[in-house]
Amino acid sequence: MGARAGTVWVPAAWAVLVTVALAWGTWRVAGSGVALRAAPLMGRWHAPVVGGLAPAALVAVVVVALGPGVAGSLPWRRVPPLAGLAASLWATSLAASAGWDRLTAPLTTRHEYEPFAARVGDLPRFLRTYVADLPGLPVHVQGHPPGPVALAWLLDRIGLSGAGWLAALVVAAWGAAVALALAATRTVAGEAAARRAAPALVLLPAAVWAATSVDALFAAIAAAAVALAAGRHRVAAGLVLGVGLLCTYGMALVVPIALAVGGRRALRPLAAGALVPLGLAATLGFWWPAGLTATSARYWTGIAGQRPALYLTLVGNPGALALATGPAVAVGLALAWARRDRVLVLAGAALAMVALADVSQMARGEVERIWLLFVPLLAVVAPGHRRWWLVAQALLAMALQALLASPW
Repeated sequence: MGARAGTVWVPAAWAVLVTVALAWGTWRVAGSGVALRAAPLMGRWHAPVVGGLAPAALVAVVVVALGPGVAGSLPWRRVPPLAGLAASLWATSLAASAGWDRLTAPLTTRHEYEPFAARVGDLPRFLRTYVADLPGLPVHVQGHPPGPVALAWLLDRIGLSGAGWLAALVVAAWGAAVALALAATRTVAGEAAARRAAPALVLLPAAVWAATSVDALFAAIAAAAVALAAGRHRVAAGLVLGVGLLCTYGMALVVPIALAVGGRRALRPLAAGALVPLGLAATLGFWWPAGLTATSARYWTGIAGQRPALYLTLVGNPGALALATGPAVAVGLALAWARRDRVLVLAGAALAMVALADVSQMARGEVERIWLLFVPLLAVVAPGHRRWWLVAQALLAMALQALLASPW
């Protein structure tokens, strides 16, 4: 596929996928009682609410106007942290458009980690009994290893209690995920590729969910592991992966991405590093394979077992990912393929793991949040030096923020 075809047919294919996912979801899924009332997205549609979007629009205008030039001219060491800071600001401005309380409210529901962690008195006992007690735990706690609860518990114990501090950590983590993805891109594909992608990573539509979901923290862990592996810091990458595996079972799919960028000799040091936090957790009473088995059993006996596999696998999950990444990422993938760009080593591995997660049905719905883990690594192909694609990304993000009432 040539460059011209990539900028003509790929956006059309992206639009068709999103349209089919929305139309099929509205027709057959939204009213079927499977908690996807805005299928393929979690939440519900409402009349546009645009009054609070002025700060987000201002951020978008500044990034579109100045981002490509700044990313291309600043000393490299300043590009990732500045892009990360801008990405955090973008996510915050979108979330706060509905009121500042929207930054913390999604983290305080009965399904979330922080309210439950406040009731955990004895963390070692919680770890020892985690698998046995799983059926009685909140939904999001059931769906993950005990790491997020342990993190919230530790924040409480050092005086950073409450959803405000956790929200601040989540927002900062999203910026870190962007910065680390750019660092990995520079190592894998060169500085020009990283500079080109930077403005597009700032304005990702996925920011709609990143500022209010702990999955943004998981994205930062994944990007850190991949950046370390790309830089041949393989044992350190393994240590980070081990921590990530204690936060989300989906981190297992980041391991092949780290191997892809880390080279053939990365497997043993990655495994050695990962075994340290996993082994420590085991000595405290949490055995990771047992947790995965218990979570899988709860997952399939819950709402996921009722959700339509055909719709979600064929168009629902891919459509949700398309909305989270935006048309610029689809175009970037096509252009990178046409050029056989080395950035595909990173983004292609991320896309392959997303496809594996989809066909294996590890997630039936809600992937706009769950797959935040992969979004920065996948989005590094986006042509952030082209302002019209930045405009398209920003408009999509603001439309989602204005029209979607999301639980995150």
